[in-house]
Amino acid sequence: MIKNISPRLIFSGIAIFSLSLLAYAWMLQYGPERQQPCPLCVMQRYFYIFTGASALVGALHLHIAHAITTATFALTGAGFALWQVLKGSEMTSCQRDPIGIFINSLPTADLFPQYFFASGGCADKYLTLGLPVPIWSLLCFVFITLGCGVAMYRLRAINR
Repeated sequence: MIKNISPRLIFSGIAIFSLSLLAYAWMLQYGPERQQPCPLCVMQRYFYIFTGASALVGALHLHIAHAITTATFALTGAGFALWQVLKGSEMTSCQRDPIGIFINSLPTADLFPQYFFASGGCADKYLTLGLPVPIWSLLCFVFITLGCGVAMYRLRAINR
């Protein structure tokens, strides 16, 4: 089955999936539940953007370097999601810690505060389909990383 999957299709799927997750984050923030993002959530948004953009370039150029770059962005995002899963409940003043100050001082927080300004608490618990949002984010980043692995495998098979 993996032998029949095109790397271009994998990269395109990762890009669309990342964009869909960003749209879902917007819906969570401005939909009926009004979930405000914490600094770690906003960091994950950045890494979904980086992952999606890298995957889009990978779909256009089909080079193993783009699979590695996309996987690196996804693994970094997974690291922030894991940090939030493991330590988020202890971070009650995340707006005043170094990561919160850093996130809210980035130019994008001023240019597009509706999406990149962290105003929620890291200890806030919101559930989606029975699991906290950070766990879903971690699973999505892991899924993307696995997709990058399949793309690398396929690119190596094609280039032989």
